[in-house]
Order: sequence, then C-alpha cells, then structure tokens
Amino acid sequence: MTRLQAKGFTLIELVIVIVISGILAGIITSFITQPVQGFIDLSRRATLVYSAESAMRRMQRDIRRALPNSIRVNAAGTAIEMINTVEGARYRDAPPPGNPNNRLVFNALDTDFDVLGNLNSLGVTGLRLSIYNIGNVDLAGVPIAGENAYAGNNLDGTNVVSPASTAITITNSGNEDHINIGGGFQFSFESPNNRVYLVDSGISYICSGGQLLRYSNYDFTNTNQPVPPAGAGVVSALMADNIGNCIFTYDPGSPSRSGLMTLDLSVTDAATGETVRLLHQVHVDNAP
Repeated sequence: MTRLQAKGFTLIELVIVIVISGILAGIITSFITQPVQGFIDLSRRATLVYSAESAMRRMQRDIRRALPNSIRVNAAGTAIEMINTVEGARYRDAPPPGNPNNRLVFNALDTDFDVLGNLNSLGVTGLRLSIYNIGNVDLAGVPIAGENAYAGNNLDGTNVVSPASTAITITNSGNEDHINIGGGFQFSFESPNNRVYLVDSGISYICSGGQLLRYSNYDFTNTNQPVPPAGAGVVSALMADNIGNCIFTYDPGSPSRSGLMTLDLSVTDAATGETVRLLHQVHVDNAP
C-alpha cells in the first residue's frame, strides 16, 4: 500500500521568506522615497514660484507702461503707485499744411491740436492728457504743482495732466489725428521731444497681511504716498498670497540714465514653512 507524503513550507522557511521580503522591501523603499519626496518638494516650490512670478510679470508690464516720472514707492517699501499710460504720440509744435491753428500752444489755453500718425483710442472716454511730467517734489517730499502729476487736484495750476473733468475727444484726420480739449487747457512746459501721453487712472500694488493686492481705476490726485484707494469704481485684485516679505526699491535715474525698479518678494508655504525668494529688476524709461 502506497503512502502519500505531505508537502509544504515549514515554519522556519516561512519566517525566512518574510525576513528576506522585508529586507528587500526596505531596500526598494529607500530608493523610491527620495525621488518621490524630491518630486513633492519640487512641485511645492514650483507652485510658490509660479504665484510670485505671475504677479511680477504683471507688475513689470504696468511699470513699463507707467507715465514717465510717475512711479513712487512708500517709505516702508511695501507699496508702489504709478499712473497708467494708454498710449502716446508726438504733438504738432508747428502748423500742419493747410491747418495753421492745429498746433499745440503753451502760452495760452488751447482747445485742440494735431498729433503725428494715428492713435488707437478713438471713441475711448475717460482719458487725460499729460505733457512733460518731470515728477519734482519739494524738500518735504510734496509734489510740486506744474512739475508733478500728483500735485494738487489737477484743476488749478498743476498744468501737467488735464483734469479728469475735461473731456478729451480724438478724431481721425487722415495721416494725423486731431485731439479736442473740452474747455481748453494750458500745459506748463513743452516736451523736448514733443511727447504727449494719454493716461487714464492710477495703479497701486500694496503688500499687506500676507497678500499682494493690485488697485486700479481710481483718480491719482492723492499727494500722499500709496495707500489702499477707496471709492466707487476702484478695482482690487489679489495678485499673490502667502507673501512672507515684500520690499520694493526705486531709483528714478537721471536724464542720461534709466530708472530702476527692484521687486523683492518672498513667498512662504504655510504647511512646511519653506520660503522661496524672487528678485526682479525692471528698467524704467523716464524721458518725458
């Protein structure tokens, strides 16, 4: 009679297999953990950098579009203000053929003049004109009327920016566009390069409470350094969150050297406390 012999694992063999499997799993885990953790760290840093870089790119565009000599930074370096330029042109300082009155004069109120070429702002309302804003301030840091677009209320003697209440109308006149100034306006100084700028509103970037906020669509008549604008129509937008540190510095340059705006932002991850610092510099052409 044949006896069947049972086959299987002994307890010792099973324990050996478990131990070997544990050792192999530990070795494999050590190789996998570092790359996975590295990917997680990289993703977190990329998210932090992207939020700050996106804000910096928008700030750079606004700074480069700003009216010459209109950029200013508060004493703490946490806020920037500027006047937004829609577009620019060259005004006629000599009479055009057949239209002797279509030149801009500076010794009296002028109601209309021609600009060379064509503008893109036909039919746009709410625009203001600015000529030769040199941005001077007195010893106390107060903008000087007639030399700084922020001076006074732009109604009685600044003569750098036309008042918000003055209607600016642009019409096409063939190779030259014609600008009408409702009620007339007299600018203080001629631009050496005959430059005239069309501006619309102030723009501010303010770091507060761990956020970077952008404000627009407000009047720029405040002679103080940037504070959160208030009033009907003001538009605010969150540009970046989790801001750990925010420092803006500005060198206005000179007639022979461009200005330089330095943007220094630090973004902190709330979960890990890790901070990423971004530094960006923007050259500013302040030739009015």
